[in-house]
Amino acid sequence: RGDMRTRVETRGRNKPPRGLVFIPWFDASELINKVTLDATDPMSKQTDYKKCAIRIEKV
Repeated sequence: RGDMRTRVETRGRNKPPRGLVFIPWFDASELINKVTLDATDPMSKQTDYKKCAIRIEKV
């Protein structure tokens, strides 16, 4: 659906489970919802922003 380029932090206090990627939603310069799924919940009609497949490339 889209792409973005951002800095990735691989060190820190917390270690997410293998296969899990987290990115903050509150940074106005990185509109992450532009690259997530465009699927919606059939009952609530809310957009499904919680999960999507990604590919990470080192640049």
